[in-house]
Amino acid sequence: MIKRLLSKCWLFIYNRIVMKTLNEDLKSGQFKQVYLLCGEEGYLKKQYKNRFVKAMLPEGDTMNYSYYEGKNTPVKEAIDLAETLPFFAERRLIVFENTGFFKTAAGADLADYIKDIPETTCFIFVEEEIDKRNKLYKA
Repeated sequence: MIKRLLSKCWLFIYNRIVMKTLNEDLKSGQFKQVYLLCGEEGYLKKQYKNRFVKAMLPEGDTMNYSYYEGKNTPVKEAIDLAETLPFFAERRLIVFENTGFFKTAAGADLADYIKDIPETTCFIFVEEEIDKRNKLYKA
């Protein structure tokens, strides 16, 4: 019982630290190249995803925004797109939602690619569940 309570307290503290870091990035406009939004709080994940999209790209910029959803996301296509320079903008944003890349080996090519991602490309992964032993998570 005490162990479970302590683990919940630690999770709460950890989540508060992560949310503070995300808010600081949004406020400063200094973005990292890869973000992973995961967990059971669908509302928070959606809110942060939308806030990042709005902060990273000018309103109405559809040329530099790509969205992939589902288990059949084409990894090679996403990598090719990430290699493309942004069109009259500072960055290209690619959002992956519920792809399962963090639970299966499907994201292995992406894990290798993230090590050399162009400075003009940002990835946001929005996932329900992750496996911390996964190659993509460790990248």
